[in-house]
Amino acid sequence: MIETPARITRLDGLDAWVVSAAPSSCGACGGKGCGSSLFARALHAKEPEYRVENPIGASVGEAVVIGLPDGALLGAALSGYIVPLLLLLAGAALGQWIAGEAGAVAGCLLGLGLAAWNLRRGRGTEVRPTVLRRGETGCASR
Repeated sequence: MIETPARITRLDGLDAWVVSAAPSSCGACGGKGCGSSLFARALHAKEPEYRVENPIGASVGEAVVIGLPDGALLGAALSGYIVPLLLLLAGAALGQWIAGEAGAVAGCLLGLGLAAWNLRRGRGTEVRPTVLRRGETGCASR
């Protein structure tokens, strides 16, 4: 289970909106900030909120630990990056074989279209983060 601390900002039915309370630095650089933390601060100047399932009924303002099941990130990376890349290359190869350069371009577009369709079709089965427990504010990733 991948876990991270968060704080609940608002409730929406059985779901909660949380702000991640992850530390700004891992300590490897002595707190000076690494490239990852610099990009995070530049791209997310205001902390983004995330919608998560709230099966324990935590309330607004509570510190909680949210988590994703093992393999969820790998599955997202495969479906979001690897499958579209493979469909693009397969479409290009097939198009090149059938109709040369113009066919390769058309095959690329067809492959990307199939990848987009596949991602939209699988939207209902996505894994959502869940509130696991209350009260922890420290770093909790294991």
